[in-house]
Amino acid sequence: MSTGLKSALSSYARATKKVRAVVDAVVDELSFVELNAFTGGANELGEYKGEGVYCGFAAIDGRDVAVLAINPEVFSGGISRRSADKIAGIVKRACDADLPLVSFIDSAGARVMEGVDALEGYGAILSAYGRAYGNVPVITAVTGKCYGMLAYLSGCSDLFIAVEKAKISTAAPLVISGESGKDVSGAKTHYKTSGAVTNLVGDVSELRPLIAKALEAMCDVAGETEDDPNRVCEELGYSSSVKKVLQTAFDEGSAVELRGGIAPEVVTAFAKLDGISVAVVGVSGKLTARGAAKITDFLNTADNAGMPVVNLVACTGTVADSAEETGDLIRNVGDLIYTYDNLGVVGITLICGKTSGSGYAVFASKSACDYVIAWEKAAVSPMESKAAAYMLYGREIARAKNTAAAERKFAKVYADDNTALDAAADGCVDMVIFPSHTRQYLIASVRSVVKR
Repeated sequence: MSTGLKSALSSYARATKKVRAVVDAVVDELSFVELNAFTGGANELGEYKGEGVYCGFAAIDGRDVAVLAINPEVFSGGISRRSADKIAGIVKRACDADLPLVSFIDSAGARVMEGVDALEGYGAILSAYGRAYGNVPVITAVTGKCYGMLAYLSGCSDLFIAVEKAKISTAAPLVISGESGKDVSGAKTHYKTSGAVTNLVGDVSELRPLIAKALEAMCDVAGETEDDPNRVCEELGYSSSVKKVLQTAFDEGSAVELRGGIAPEVVTAFAKLDGISVAVVGVSGKLTARGAAKITDFLNTADNAGMPVVNLVACTGTVADSAEETGDLIRNVGDLIYTYDNLGVVGITLICGKTSGSGYAVFASKSACDYVIAWEKAAVSPMESKAAAYMLYGREIARAKNTAAAERKFAKVYADDNTALDAAADGCVDMVIFPSHTRQYLIASVRSVVKR
């Protein structure tokens, strides 16, 4: 080895020590093969080894992936035209090779001294990710700072993960905090408020198991499991929540929840049924505008991955709230309906609680899904029992000495006339089951549409 190459390698190793540690914590040992290592140069401000981008091919749990990581040691991870070209190049290679793309972001934004060239670089990156999303699994992890337009990669990523101490902002955080009076760049804020972050982890050491599990779900539609497909779910009862159904009826330990920080009435998760990867949408109570948007984003990922969608529904329609009504509710639910109607994957619904109005029409109608199962005591009705009681028996309730008791009585009369068995008799529900048999029926439904 020549002295020049030895010196260059030694210098490059020092310049990439921090970013290599992040990548090495996630990929399989000795699997990383770097590309374009010596791209870069120097100016009056210093050297820019590798153009501040560490990229190549690697494996995660034996699965080949394309990897890129922005090096915070080079101009604070600043994006230049040449670094952007390097990023766009590895993204294109991932698409050409049909490989998942895993990115690690730690960048303070554009190298402003480059002027409009830096903006051209941003354009190239955003365009490359836009083409990749929907063609290959795209997982992005923010391990430090994510300032500037790279924050918009949230919309072009199946998972947009952040470590708890990460900072995410479309502009300089001081500018935004000056306007609002508070720092809104924290990763927790974007997990619990904006919803831009799909998953929050404590530190880099927690990235590997999460990314490996997500890749398995998105890339291996049909796999194997040791969990008994005929296992009876005695823990499930008519009061069980959709989260309890997810934890109990699906393959043990297979669930990976996304965007758990927002819209608590909605659960979106990858999971497995007898080794088959599915996208689970659970809805409880009233659907909000944020919940509808959360589901729409998740359905796009499911469609991209070719994963069947399993809806767990105990939804009594959308919220009746003036702020929601004059906000995004109508538009977001409309987008959700459009997305369901245009899915290229099979949809299966389990009605596991009170389901009425738009809760039924959006998630459980025969127009919305291919197969519908309902628990025996699930209520399936045009509207909520209480509202229906007043509409149908308003005079009787008003005349009653005890209006609350009358309300409960007539609500029960309405509910008793709108059971799952009634819906099945009308051909709206394919099968009515006991809660304990949920796993067997979900597996049978999914098996019928997925080839092993």
